[in-house]
Amino acid sequence: KMSSDRALRKQQQLNNLVALVRKLARPGDVIVDFCSGGGHVGIVLAHILPSCQIVLVENKELSLIRAKERSDELGLNNIWFIQANMDYFKGIFNIGVALHACGVATDMVIERCTKVRAAFVICPCCYGFIQNTAKFTFPRSHQFKEVLSYKEHMVLCRFADQTAVQLPPERRRIGKHCMGLVDLDRAWSVERSCSYSVQVTSMEPETCSPKNNLIVGVPV
Repeated sequence: KMSSDRALRKQQQLNNLVALVRKLARPGDVIVDFCSGGGHVGIVLAHILPSCQIVLVENKELSLIRAKERSDELGLNNIWFIQANMDYFKGIFNIGVALHACGVATDMVIERCTKVRAAFVICPCCYGFIQNTAKFTFPRSHQFKEVLSYKEHMVLCRFADQTAVQLPPERRRIGKHCMGLVDLDRAWSVERSCSYSVQVTSMEPETCSPKNNLIVGVPV
């Protein structure tokens, strides 16, 4: 039901995530697609990595039903479905992935992965929804805490959401820069507190999504 233009952008997004996961994956790995929705990422991974086990974790029942129907049509036998908030997922796995994890959902996925020393490939989204919670306080890293207050970090997050294609180019450029700073804060926090090597990159082409950052972490 997607327009051809949106379908192309979705394909490009998937290509970016899948290529990175493919580099990290080893036969027998368990890969968890958090906030999996209708299974766009997880189903592709199950198809191209038949020697790996793919687990979709999603809170919405209808989305998982749709994902199950799609995987059944393809005859996939290396894919599992769990309806739950990711806080309730306690499994052991090797790689965590999430496409457009909104607000602190990105931080929740990172936490799930670092708890079990799993690598992660995450595309964040909805920076304007980031706020302090019982589990997470912002800024995340020691370096950012030294120069930014919580209020200033929230301003940074609001500007990070200013990347819509209909906005003026200069405003989008500033928004993209702010996205990079928010995700750099996340990356530095994980590197220091969890002994990970973390990179912040962009999906290609950048036109595939206004929210095109990728945070890739590997335990060291």
